[in-house]
Amino acid sequence: MELTGTGLRGSPWPELLPDRRPVLVVPAVATSSALAAEGWTAHLPGYDTAPRWSAAFDGHRLAVHRPDGHPWYDGPVTAGRQWYRAIRSHHTLLLVTGPFTGLLDFKAVAASGQLLLLTVAARLADPP
Repeated sequence: MELTGTGLRGSPWPELLPDRRPVLVVPAVATSSALAAEGWTAHLPGYDTAPRWSAAFDGHRLAVHRPDGHPWYDGPVTAGRQWYRAIRSHHTLLLVTGPFTGLLDFKAVAASGQLLLLTVAARLADPP
C-alpha cells in the first residue's frame, strides 16, 4: 500500500493498493471496535468480502455497516477520482484499522503486525 493520505488528527484516509483496489485506513476510535468475530484479520484478505458487511460512497461521504446493520463508520472521506473509480471497478473496499492515531504511527503499528483488515462489499451511492 502506498501511503498518500494525510492521516492527521485521527481522520480516516483513502489509499489504493498496487492492484488499484480501494482501501480506507481508519485510525482506532473508541466507537469502532474491530473484532475477530466480525471477520477482521491480521493478514491481507483476498477479494472475498466479509458476509453481510457493506459500504456505500457518494463521492463525499462513506457509510460502512456491520452485519447487524449498525454503522461501523459513517463520515466524510476526501478521496480523488481514482479512488471513486476503484470502488466502481472492484465493488470492494479494504478496511484497515489498528492501534494508531494517524500516519505518523501507522508504519510502526504495521511493522509490529497489529493492523486489522477486512474486505467489504462496496458500491457507489447517489449523491445527497
